[in-house]
Amino acid sequence: MHHVETLYSEGSAALGVERAERKPKPKRPLTPLILLGLSAALFILTAWVELRLVDSPVAARWIGLPGFGLSTLLALSGCVAAVANLWRGKTVVPGALGALLNSMLGLLGLAMTAIGAFTTLMATVGFARGRQLRRFGRVLLPRITAGAGWVDTTLELEGAAHIPTGVGQQWRENGRTEHASVASFARLSLDLMALGAPPELLTSANQDALDEIRHTEACFALAHALDGKVESPGPFPEAKRAHTLSFVRSVALAQLAALSLVDGALHEGVSARVIAKLARRAQHPRIIGTLKQIAADEGRHAAHGWDVVEWCLEQGGVAVAHALLGAVRALPQRMSSSLPEPALSGAWEPWGIHGEALEREEYAAARADLVQRVGKLIQSSSGLRDAARATRPLTQNQSLS
Repeated sequence: MHHVETLYSEGSAALGVERAERKPKPKRPLTPLILLGLSAALFILTAWVELRLVDSPVAARWIGLPGFGLSTLLALSGCVAAVANLWRGKTVVPGALGALLNSMLGLLGLAMTAIGAFTTLMATVGFARGRQLRRFGRVLLPRITAGAGWVDTTLELEGAAHIPTGVGQQWRENGRTEHASVASFARLSLDLMALGAPPELLTSANQDALDEIRHTEACFALAHALDGKVESPGPFPEAKRAHTLSFVRSVALAQLAALSLVDGALHEGVSARVIAKLARRAQHPRIIGTLKQIAADEGRHAAHGWDVVEWCLEQGGVAVAHALLGAVRALPQRMSSSLPEPALSGAWEPWGIHGEALEREEYAAARADLVQRVGKLIQSSSGLRDAARATRPLTQNQSLS
C-alpha cells in the first residue's frame, strides 16, 4: 500500500513538472481584424448593391442606411478593440511588430469609421428645394400654430376669392421650409466657424439667414391673404438636434462640401430657377414681386454654396474631391417635391406654385450644370486630377473630361 502511494506521488510530481514545463500558448486576439474585415466586406457589398440599384428611390433608405451604418459600427468596434488590446499588451504577433500592427488596426478602424459615417450621411440625404435642416437624412420642419407672429395681416390680394382652394396652404408650406432654412444657415455658420472659415463665408451665411427670415414672412403673409388663416411657425426644438460634423477635420470638410454642393449649389439653384420661371407665369402683381425677390435671393444663396464648396476643396484636397465626386454620383436623375395633386399639372403656377414638369425641367438643367462645374473645379485644382480620373464616369451621359 505504501509502495502504491509512493508511485502515485512520484507520478503526480512528474506530471506536475511536465505541466509546469509546458507553457500555455499565448492568446492572439483577432477581434479587431475580424471586425474590420466584416466592416470592409459589408461596406463593399452595400456599395455594390447601391450602384446596381442607383435609380431605385428606396435603395438609400432600406439598403444604404442599414448597410453603411452597420459597417460604421463594426469599424468603430474594431478600432476600440485594437486600442483595448494595445492597452492590455495583447497583440496578434509578439514583440514590437504586434504593437505596431495593433496601432495600425486602430487607425484603420478610425478611418473606416469616418468614411462609413460620411457615406451613411450621403445615403440618407433627402432631396428638396433649398437648404434644409436634417437629422439622419430626414428634413426637419417647424409645426404650424395659430398666431400672427410671422404674418402681415394687412396684406390684401384682389381677386383672392377666385384662387383655387389649397393655394394658400401651399404658400404656408413654402413658408415652413423657408423658416427651417433660417436654422440651416445658422448651423452652417457654426460649422464654418468650427473649421476656421474666412469672414466672407460667415458674412454670407448670416446674410442668407436674414433673407430666409424675410422669405418666411412673405410666404405666411401671402398665405393669409389667400385663405384668411392667421397661422405662423411654432416652436422648433428639433433645430437643436440637427446633424453635426465629424470631429476629424478632413471628414468634416468632406461632409460640409458635399452638403453645400447638394443643398446650397444644387437645391438653392433649382429653387432660383423654378421661382424665376414662376415670376414670369404668375398673374398677380404682389405675387410676382415676391417671387422675383425670392428668386434673386436664392440665386445668391446658390453662389454662396459654391463658395463654401471651393473653400472646402482648397482646405481638404483629395479627400474633399472624392467626396464631391461621390455626392455627384449619388444625385438622382429626377427630383420630386411633395406637391398637392391639383398643382402637379401646373394649374397653380399663375399663383406662384410650381408644377411637376417645371420642377423636373429646371432640376435636370441645374444638375447638368453642376456636374460640369464640379468637373472643371476639380480639374483646375492642382494635385486633384488623379482623383477625377479615378472616379469617371459620373453618370451614364456625363463625365469629367
